[in-house]
Amino acid sequence: MSNKSNNFLVKFFTGSPSYNNDKDYAAYAFYSAPLNMFFLACVVLHSIYLVVFSVHRFDIMIILESLCMILYMIFVILLRNFKGSWLPCTLLTASELFVHTLCCVYYFGLSPGFQYLFIPLMFMSIFIRKQGKVFVFLRRLVIVVASASFIFISIYFNEYKPTLSLPEEFNLIILTSNCIVSFLVTAVFTSRVIHSLDAKRSQLDTSVNEKVNEIEKMQNQIIISFANIIEARDGSTGKHVKRTSEYVEALLKELRRSGEFPDILDDRYVHDVMMSAPLHDIGKITIPDAILTKAGRLTQSEFETIKRHTINGKELIEQSMSDIENEQFLKVAKSVALYHHECWDGSGYPYGISGDEIPLAARIMTIADYFDALVAKRSYKAALPTSLVFDNIREQRGKKFDPVVADAFLRIRDTIDEIAKANAD
Repeated sequence: MSNKSNNFLVKFFTGSPSYNNDKDYAAYAFYSAPLNMFFLACVVLHSIYLVVFSVHRFDIMIILESLCMILYMIFVILLRNFKGSWLPCTLLTASELFVHTLCCVYYFGLSPGFQYLFIPLMFMSIFIRKQGKVFVFLRRLVIVVASASFIFISIYFNEYKPTLSLPEEFNLIILTSNCIVSFLVTAVFTSRVIHSLDAKRSQLDTSVNEKVNEIEKMQNQIIISFANIIEARDGSTGKHVKRTSEYVEALLKELRRSGEFPDILDDRYVHDVMMSAPLHDIGKITIPDAILTKAGRLTQSEFETIKRHTINGKELIEQSMSDIENEQFLKVAKSVALYHHECWDGSGYPYGISGDEIPLAARIMTIADYFDALVAKRSYKAALPTSLVFDNIREQRGKKFDPVVADAFLRIRDTIDEIAKANAD
């Protein structure tokens, strides 16, 4: 029973009120615990004063200290149980400190060091955090009054002859208590508030990161859904987008593992390439169905129209994603759409560029798209065995494909096979 009582008291005086979990009160919740500790410290400090003044029968000060103790005990209860009570309690504390200091100066002079209580009072102003002219004024008023009072009392009452005087040992006790408790409470305020602010900042960072991840997942899903609709027009299924994206991811991992292109393949670039992969054929939306789904051989004119899907895709990305702030992602996405049919030896389209002129992201997309186009069944062709396609890629190394990228693709043949089987149409 005793342990339970002790735990209750510790939790009551040092823990945060339950209403701190209320989102509407979040702006003030972070300092309720340190403020409660300050009020408790004031109860202890005024208890010491009460004992001293009772011994010397200073009736006026006994009454004042008793009222102070009652006041701070009420503050503790109010702060634990009522939202918003921090503001009136803090303002009443400022008034009590000022009145108490003046009374002590009048009766005992400066020797007890009561003016030092204005130092933590200055720090208390940081708890008036709400925006608005009234609150800004209150915050500044507390600082000005506390600073001016400390300076005024320290200078003006320097040679003041007090009405009463205490024995030297009691003066020493009160002075020591004041200084220690005042600065200790200030330290507790500062440390607890900083700790709470860090916790809030950490929570905010976590919340922001979660929201960013959610938005990114949503964007990815929209991109994939959009790409699936486009791919469906030429007889392929949504599995084409999924397969090619996974081929690209596996190839990127292998290139990084083997240490290829270290100056290019950082985390951001890899992420952008993976996000861009589903958009590689976005330009097909501009191609007429009669050409896109034609079962027979295309005429030269029709093939020229098909080749336009690369340029059109780049233009669509520029127009539809112009508001996206991630310039690197846009650059990668446009290069994938525009250049994924270019060949290492310059025999590709739309511009016939070669070698390192072709962006790395497009060279990676080229081999993934080529592999899936051959192994997948379409309405106008049968699927080829993966073994035959891998042999074809080996033959086209240094011709159609970047040799380094082709070698990496062939090294992960088993992984590519697994992706193809797991996502078969």
